[in-house]
Amino acid sequence: MHTGLLLAAGEFFGAARLAAAGAGVEVAHRIAQGAPESVVTHTHADAHFILVSGGEYVSSAAGRATPGEATLIYNPPGTTHRDHFVRGRGSFFSVSVAPATARTLLAGLRTPDEARYLASLQQHTCALALAACCARDSTPLQLESLCAELIGTLEPCAASVPRPRPHWHGVALELLQDRYREELSIADIAGAAGVHPVYLARSFRRHYRCTPAAFARFRRLEAAAALVAGTTATLADIAQASGFADQSQLNRAFRRGFGLTPGEYRGLLGGSRRLQIDKTCPARWAKVGAPLRPIRTRARSRR
Repeated sequence: MHTGLLLAAGEFFGAARLAAAGAGVEVAHRIAQGAPESVVTHTHADAHFILVSGGEYVSSAAGRATPGEATLIYNPPGTTHRDHFVRGRGSFFSVSVAPATARTLLAGLRTPDEARYLASLQQHTCALALAACCARDSTPLQLESLCAELIGTLEPCAASVPRPRPHWHGVALELLQDRYREELSIADIAGAAGVHPVYLARSFRRHYRCTPAAFARFRRLEAAAALVAGTTATLADIAQASGFADQSQLNRAFRRGFGLTPGEYRGLLGGSRRLQIDKTCPARWAKVGAPLRPIRTRARSRR
């Protein structure tokens, strides 16, 4: 039973400066407001993470912060506390998981039932990746994928997941290969593969060094690059056909992925119209390419 003030999902003591939200996950960068005594005892309805980006943070969470590392805390649903910044000055990233999404991601997992400091490199890496979503185009699948990974690190048995590539990876990859234009959720992919959403996110990262969202984003880039190279369609039409919100988003993603804009890429090709995607994609996609080859062969045979 909660005491004091009840804060709904996504509510915190602190003004949001930047935010990204989707699929029941909200990430925001917040600035502390008011003196420490203005923070009264309160209860959070949502499961959430706090990543301190500045200031000295006081928390009742179990454990302690790692010296020299940013403070990262997990608060399960129903946490009651009075965590605050010394002198009321500081900033932090909040990662809030809506109750419905939390029920899906936490179901069947052995996660802490009390607030806890998180210290592992994997946990801090996931939290920093989520924080970065505030400053860039982030899809709901990307937010959900990273959040599922972070929640997966809360399980004490997280390191014991088998190493061999599971057979259901082919189902997940084929779904992402065929439906990359759609706003798929982790639950959609996990349901098709027959596994828990958190296990899917964790296993995908272990075997392919990327999230399902990152894979879908690269597939959009790959499709866009093929259209830029092989057609005279406008970039706005290409953006729509390959699953991007608009031409501006396509330009930003293309530059981040390939180091140049779609217009520059088309200009470099000149009249050849030959796509050399395997020579331009980042090296980290090589592991994904191998299991995709038979999937692409089957897809071409169905056309």
